Formats: sequence, C-alpha cells, structure tokens
Amino acid sequence: MKEESCEKKWIIGFTVFLLVVLLGLSARLSYFHLANHSRLKHNDHKQTLLGIRGSIFDGSGNPVQMGVSLPAWQFEANRSGFREKHKKQEAREVIFDRVAEVLTVPRETVESAFAFSTNSTWSRLLGVSANPDVYDALMRDSRHISGIQVKEIATRSYPQGPLMAHVVGFLDWQGKSVAGIEKKFEDDLKGTDGIIRGKLDGRDLVDKWVRVIPSTIYDYVPPVHGNNIYLTLDSNIQYSVEKVLKETVEKFNAQGAWAIVQDVKTGAILAMAVYPDFNPNGLKGGESWRNDAISTPYEPGSVMKTVTLAAALNEHLVTANTQIDVGYGPFMYAGTSLKNTASGNVTVARGFKISNNVVFAKLGLELRPQRIDAYMRGFGFGERLEIELPDEARGMIDAKRRSWREWDKVKPTRVPIGQGISVTALQMINAYSAVANGGTLMRPYLVKRIVSPTGQMVYRGEPQEIGRPIRPEVAQTVRELMIDVTEEGTGLKARVPGYTVAGKTGTAQAWDSKIGAYSTTDYYASFVGFVPARNPVFSVLVTVDRAKPVYTGGSVAAPAFSQIAAATARYLEVLPDDLQNEHEVEKRSVKVQTR
Repeated sequence: MKEESCEKKWIIGFTVFLLVVLLGLSARLSYFHLANHSRLKHNDHKQTLLGIRGSIFDGSGNPVQMGVSLPAWQFEANRSGFREKHKKQEAREVIFDRVAEVLTVPRETVESAFAFSTNSTWSRLLGVSANPDVYDALMRDSRHISGIQVKEIATRSYPQGPLMAHVVGFLDWQGKSVAGIEKKFEDDLKGTDGIIRGKLDGRDLVDKWVRVIPSTIYDYVPPVHGNNIYLTLDSNIQYSVEKVLKETVEKFNAQGAWAIVQDVKTGAILAMAVYPDFNPNGLKGGESWRNDAISTPYEPGSVMKTVTLAAALNEHLVTANTQIDVGYGPFMYAGTSLKNTASGNVTVARGFKISNNVVFAKLGLELRPQRIDAYMRGFGFGERLEIELPDEARGMIDAKRRSWREWDKVKPTRVPIGQGISVTALQMINAYSAVANGGTLMRPYLVKRIVSPTGQMVYRGEPQEIGRPIRPEVAQTVRELMIDVTEEGTGLKARVPGYTVAGKTGTAQAWDSKIGAYSTTDYYASFVGFVPARNPVFSVLVTVDRAKPVYTGGSVAAPAFSQIAAATARYLEVLPDDLQNEHEVEKRSVKVQTR
C-alpha cells in the first residue's frame, strides 16, 4: 500500500509538472503571437516617394549643372518628443548645444524653436541637411538627444553659385520658385511625389533609409521626376562676361551694369549677366535678383541712332554721303535746344561716326512720327520679345503712352537720338543683331531644349524670324558705317585685336523723377556692336549704370565690350579677319577650278 501511495504521488506530481510546463509554453507562444501581431501592426508603413525637381544645365558642349535637387532631411523641433530623462533643464541645455553645433545654426534659434513647439502637433524648423553624418548625429544619439522630428525632402542647390544666377533664378526656403528659369518653367521642372504602403522589415525603425518588405507592398504610386532644361547660355562665355562687368563697375564706381551676348543668326542668347550679382545658395536678404537686362527699361541714348540711320536709308531719304546742315551752335526747334558738336554741312556718315545729335534730329523730322513709330516697332521696341523669363518689360516708345498722332513737335527730334523712349537691353541687342543678320529680326531665346527624365525630347528651341524691318543692302551699308565708329569715331576703345568691329556708343542722361527732369550727374553708358563686322557671328551689349566721374559710352562701356568680344571670339574659335580673307580666297579658287 505504501508503494502504491508513493507511485500515485509521483504520477500526480509529474502530471502537475507537465501542466505547468504546458501552461508556460502556451503563455509564451501566446506572447510571441500577440507580440508579433503587434509588431507587424506597428510596422505598417506609408512612405512618400519624392518626385525630384528637374535640373537646369547650361548650353556648353559638356553641359554644366546650374541648378540641381538633392535628397536631404528636414529637422524640426518638437519638445513633446523629449524623453523623460531629457525634460530636465540641464539635459535640455545639452540638446540645444548639440543640435546647434551639428546643424551650424545659432543656439538661440534652436532654443526658440523648441520653445515654440508646445504640443505634439506643433513643430518648428531647425535646419536642412543632405549630409548622412548630420542625420546620424541627431537621430541616433538617443542618449543625449530627443525631441527632433525628421522628414525626407529634396533641397535645391546651385553648384556654380552666383554664375548665371539672374537667369537661372532660385527657390526660396519653402521651396517656392521665385525668379528666373526656376519660376518661368515651374510646371516643367517640378516633380510629383509618389507613395508606397507596406510593412517595414523591422531591422531599424529609425533608419534614414526606410526598408519595406517587397512582398507586403499593397499600394504603390511611382514618383514622377521633373524635366531637365538645357539653356543656350554657355557658362564659359557667361563667366567672362560676369568677370568684366564686376571689374568695370568697380573701376568706374558705377551703381551696376548689365550685358548680353547673342548669336546674330539664330537669336540664341549666349550670355546674360547683371552686376551686382547674388549667390542663390545663401541669400541673406537685401540682394537684388531683378534681371536688369530684361526688366529695367531705360533711355538708350545714341545707340538708337543706328536704328534711325537704318530707317532713313531704307526709306531712301538719304544716303551715307547726303549733306545735312547742322548750323552753328545749339539746334533750336519748337522752343527747345539741342547740343551740337559740329557746324555747317555734315554728311550722314560723319554725323553717325561722331554721334552728332542735330544730324539725327533732322533725320527724325524727315521720317516724321508715323514712320519713326513704325520702324521702332519693326525693330522690336515697345513690345515684349517673349524671352523665356518672367518679368520682361515692354519699354515705351512714348513715355506718356501716346499714339504717334498725338506727339508734340519735339518728339520726332528726340526719339531718333534715344531720348523720350525707353527700351530694354534685350530689345536693343536684338535690333543690332537684325542689322548684323542682313535685316532679319529673330526672336531671342535662351532655352535650347527640355528633356524628360527618361530622355524624351519635350521641347526644342528653334530660331524664329519675327520681322524684316530693313533690306539686306541697307543692313550692309549700316554695318560699314558702324565700322567707322570703332576705327575713327567715338568707339575706338571697342576695337578687338584681329577683328573688325561694328558698333555704336551711347551716353544717356538718366531721368530724375524727383525733379522731373534729366539728371546732370547720372548717365547710362552703353556700347552695342558685333564681331566680325563683315561676317557677323555674335553681338554684344554692355550698359553701365551711373559711372562716375567718367561716364561716357566710349570710355566706360566700349572697353568692356572689347574684353567680352575678344574672349567670346576666342572661345567660339571665330576666325580673325586675315584668316577669313584667306579662307574666302581659297573658296573662290576652288570654285574656279571646279568650273
């Protein structure tokens, strides 16, 4: 009996042991099952897939990136995310110091950002970085840092800094396009975000690269990246232009300057620069991103005489040798006085060479208001040229916006010499390019092509003729007379070694709105011309704003033109005059031999 009792006790004890083990295993399995279920639920993830903004490239043989978007992280302060151990003042001070150091922002900025974020739904921007080391320093150092939210974004960068900044434009800190190509082509450049829904693999829930298990993806909308834009502007030519503008402004104590280089045959813009410039990567406030080359109308002065000369020749009113009696002393007309730099009879050619105002005032009287207005519009003045940039000004043929029928008696003597009319630099260089191009006016353009992320051509810029204001033989005569300006006249300093230059100087008084009259101290100094004169390839305009004490176009703008033209001719490998002549002789010889 005693043995049976012991056996029963052993069986009961073993049974109880098995029950305890089974209950333990069951509880453990239940724990794992519930824990895994919770984990999977926690890992359910929706992620935004960034649609990257398209890049902007220059038009050189090896395209240079002028604007590009890079993946980055945006860090925000949210003090509701402080861990318990970081809620003490001493711990918070460590966080403020560490975040300020890593993001290289003032400590006060960090502290005020955390002070602003008073609940879980409010956060304040701390900074943006594309550096993985910054991410790791802020998001993986849980021992010292908490209370920071992060989201993946794309940040805009301008690798060339200030170069071409007035054309390229920029995005503000909120990612909004503000100026230039960035603004004009917002719809082409911007990307569209996609989404992906699935479950994380659980390896690292705070990893900077989110990992979704492919087999768990149940919703996927791919991102659409923006188109890439290629400009006609060449960064090599642009660099030369910007360098010369900076040196000119500093040398002549000017307020600013702008310049354009254009292909005379196609209308393509090869360079467009404004000084002072700005760096779109680090705007501090106070910089001017206004593109004066297209947005600032100004009275051009004597560079307008080229258009007046072309009009008078085209209308058969005069020839280059026609004598004009300029009288002696100031030219008095309709109660006004006009400065006279010659006396007696002066030929049209000489009047142009020495830039005599009276000769061209009298040509204006011969042309009369209707024809003056028609030729101004025929050369592209008074209307926007529809360049692919925002904020292009149209200028005004009449400051009071009057029809030519309403002009007073003085007006026809002033517009022909570049007074009482406002133009943009783009309009002026385009008119000169028409003279260089045999009288054919082209639409200026600066977008060469737009290409999709997959390489498909979305748009291609093409040369477009928009008018023929003068006959080819008239254009040729004007070109010859423009050569005289640079070889014997007011444009001697515009000459380029090895090349014949055709051009015209201009010195225009700035209008002083405070006194309602022309300033006696402030001037626009200009030079516009093209190279080579008899077989033009490109044109150049330089305008310098309020140079002092020297302010004339021949002394201030012409030397800048010379430097820009020389650098451009070298870069484009334009044959010097002597080699061009040899080349023409060889071509004629070949033709004779093949007859």
